[in-house]
Amino acid sequence: KELGFKGALLNGRPSSHFIDHPDFNRLLECFNTLGVPLYLHPGLPVRNVQQAYYSGFNSEVTARLSMFGWGWHHEAGIQLLRLILSGAFDKYPNLQVISGHWGEMLPSWLQRLDDSLPQAATGLNRTLTRTFQEQVYVTPSGMLTLPHFQFIYGLMGSQRILFSVDYPYQTLDGIPEFIQSLPIPEEDKEAIAFRNAERLLQIKS
Repeated sequence: KELGFKGALLNGRPSSHFIDHPDFNRLLECFNTLGVPLYLHPGLPVRNVQQAYYSGFNSEVTARLSMFGWGWHHEAGIQLLRLILSGAFDKYPNLQVISGHWGEMLPSWLQRLDDSLPQAATGLNRTLTRTFQEQVYVTPSGMLTLPHFQFIYGLMGSQRILFSVDYPYQTLDGIPEFIQSLPIPEEDKEAIAFRNAERLLQIKS
């Protein structure tokens, strides 16, 4: 309210706990009240997870696998999944979360999760898929591949995709061409390119 911030970004878990822990209920309530989004950015797995899952290779392969190759994204996906399962999105209906890298592995597993964790087990008001579709925005984060896009577009529609790049870590070459070549209506391209961000972040481009 004082500084005009449009949301916040969280790198990995905020402490030894994920953000679904009761310690963070007041924080989530603030996002819900303010109507600004929370970006769940990838972060490093805790050390014992790194050792158990990603060690055993040379140091460069271990580092890449545990970070931007897989570990970061798995951590971010787990954090979002736990947040859904905790009932936070039922409790805070205005809470909106941004998930990068096409949803950090989670979208492709939602149907399996719905089958394995039905509402009878979770006690949630909606299926995991429905919650994801209604309270999560997905960005490509520079992963400009048509198959990824087509899957997310089919799952989420154009209104839940925020276009993004990963500069300076990935090239900006071919970005306008990628958007223009998408096999979708022009109004959907505009929504993805900037209109969704205008609405979510309450800005005007």
